[in-house]
Amino acid sequence: MTLAVALGLLISQGDGFAAEKLKRAIDMEVAGQKAAGNSQKSVERLDDESRKMLEEYRLLNQQLQRTKLANDDLQSQVERQSAEIRRITDELQEIDRMRSELDPLMQQMLETLAELVARDSPFLSEEREARVASLQSASEDRTNEISERYRQLLEAYQIEADYGRNIEAYQAQLVTEGEQQKMVDFLRIGRVALFYQTLDGKAGGVWDNQNRRWISLDSSHMTELTRSMRIARKQLPPDLMVLPMRIPEGGGQ
Repeated sequence: MTLAVALGLLISQGDGFAAEKLKRAIDMEVAGQKAAGNSQKSVERLDDESRKMLEEYRLLNQQLQRTKLANDDLQSQVERQSAEIRRITDELQEIDRMRSELDPLMQQMLETLAELVARDSPFLSEEREARVASLQSASEDRTNEISERYRQLLEAYQIEADYGRNIEAYQAQLVTEGEQQKMVDFLRIGRVALFYQTLDGKAGGVWDNQNRRWISLDSSHMTELTRSMRIARKQLPPDLMVLPMRIPEGGGQ
């Protein structure tokens, strides 16, 4: 029998006091059930909130781990960059030291090159003197990188070194004391000898570097000089050149 049925019977039987007690019991039961329902809802709500907070915790923890990994990677990059900065700083200091030593060395090399051209046989004089003048100008211009100036200087030395390993025939103006300049053919045999021959092939001479003058050759040498010119120009196959390398004292200019 339910409380409601019991209450109905009691009322119908006229027992007001018992009915009142029963009613209060029923109200308490109803209130308890309602409270239990509210408690269940609260539990469910708290459970939902707990799950939500747990999920947020997991997400925050994952984000924290990713941030930690990113920080570790960034720290590694900072350490690598710091090491690279130290390396570059050391290299710059070494470059400064080398520059302080290289500048005087380059100046000495340039002076030696200029002296070589001035004292050497007068072959390709304009070209070689212009090269030295260009190097001197570059040396005075401090806006030029020292590496570029050094490269140009080494290149000039290489060109001068090559002169000693080959032969060459070319046309240029012949400069002699007391005579008007004239176009002639020159034959350079390394740095060993320098000859000239007039364009008509009738006259020629050899350079006496010790006395810094041209010495005329006998006409008997003209045929061989012409042939040697053609060999130098690769118009004839390589062959022995029979030319006077030294002229006896008293030879004419």
